[in-house]
Amino acid sequence: MVITLIVILVVLAALAAMFFLGPAGWRTSAAGTFGGLSTRVGKFIEGGRADPRFGSGAGGAAATPAPPRFTDADRAYLDGVWKHVQSTFVSNPRVAVNLAHSTAEGFFTAHGVPTDGLPEGAEDLAGDNPAEEDTETLRLRLLAIKTWSDREAAR
Repeated sequence: MVITLIVILVVLAALAAMFFLGPAGWRTSAAGTFGGLSTRVGKFIEGGRADPRFGSGAGGAAATPAPPRFTDADRAYLDGVWKHVQSTFVSNPRVAVNLAHSTAEGFFTAHGVPTDGLPEGAEDLAGDNPAEEDTETLRLRLLAIKTWSDREAAR
């Protein structure tokens, strides 16, 4: 407690010495409009707003950015899943498209992201006759799911 008080007194003495013994420019900039505060801070306190010409000074936008939507571990998980889906597509394209759709839907739903724009999986694509699906249609469906997933993960 005593040490804290001594440190505060030393700092105040240093500030007073700077004011009285420093260059004249320091004294004029320290004698702002609101009880000796600098002009920008004084204008902010008096007007309730910062001067827009000074960018993000006192009263500007918050300096803390919003937390990321997904962690690095989440992104690594998605990358791993997509590598598995791509390797599965070679042997069984229909299973790969269904896997991509169900994984994307489950992952983004678990993270609170709405999946309204997620393209349909292979079971919704063919309807009653899954034999009518060709590999190119399944590849395009897989690319649509991957594009949607990448876009949502980047937000």
